[in-house]
Amino acid sequence: MFLFIPILLVVFHSFNGGSSFTIWSGTPGVKWWDELFDGSVAWAVLIRFAVLFVVSVILRNVLMRTTKISRRLLNWSGPAAFLLAFVINGMSTDWYETVFDFASIGDAIRNSFIAAFGATILAVILGGFAGIALARRPGVWTKVFMATVFLILVTPEIMDAIALATWFPRVADFPIIGYPFKNGWGPFNGGMNKLWVGQSLYASAVVTLIVRARLAGLDESLEEAAADLGATPARAFRQITLPLISSALIAGGLLSFTLCLDNAVISTLISEAGSTTFPVALLGATRSTIKPFWGVGAVILFCVTLGALWFVTVVLRRSGSSSSEIAATIAGS
Repeated sequence: MFLFIPILLVVFHSFNGGSSFTIWSGTPGVKWWDELFDGSVAWAVLIRFAVLFVVSVILRNVLMRTTKISRRLLNWSGPAAFLLAFVINGMSTDWYETVFDFASIGDAIRNSFIAAFGATILAVILGGFAGIALARRPGVWTKVFMATVFLILVTPEIMDAIALATWFPRVADFPIIGYPFKNGWGPFNGGMNKLWVGQSLYASAVVTLIVRARLAGLDESLEEAAADLGATPARAFRQITLPLISSALIAGGLLSFTLCLDNAVISTLISEAGSTTFPVALLGATRSTIKPFWGVGAVILFCVTLGALWFVTVVLRRSGSSSSEIAATIAGS
């Protein structure tokens, strides 16, 4: 009652016809959705997505009956159609440039996605290698390292945020290391780089546990056989280990993305002008009347999170995992 009913109310109030999100006006409306999204463009985008998805399903069934293509390969027709529709919509319209142009909420949502994407890349790289080392190179050091990983997980986020807010100004004074945090690089300012590093701390620990749990349950004989046949460690990793943990990396990456997407505490303390994320902007908006378009943004992020978790389950299930194995992998056990 105190979780799902309020979530449904968020969706309901995002269609509030009045000017306040929390106070229901008595009549629903799509005013805020129309202002956040260009209605005609949005419908065209949805139609293209639906058409390509239906075509992919029909094509999959036809190919499955008439050819000898692997069923596992054909099962990726749905995600491939989604990515194709995403590219086509971006090429045929300027939807991605105008869809979030209302009242600065667009910049906040874009920054949330950019920060989460960058932090996820760092978390997958660091957590992936750490998980492989823990599973394949056990020793005395693993106890210390696992203690560090669990310390990252249990440290209160407010402590991480305050510590980073104190640490980054010192790091910025370093000649080379501090340059990206002070001046930024390319189109990203120093605040965005801080968000990538700060949000990736917890996420990298999550990826480490997931990869370790996945690899610990797999036989090491394939990697040993590759070494016996003369494969270098790099080649054995690329052709044996990496395919074995690919589903765990995808699952860990998507979970990291969902964790970083709505991070509020760390983002509030270390973000700068030009790198304000949606949670930070929403907390700032609470000082005045909250407009219904903030509910629209919350619904969008919620749908993205649910989609990412669904995709995690699909990837693990298609890799041969049972329901219990999927739960154990996501829990890192």
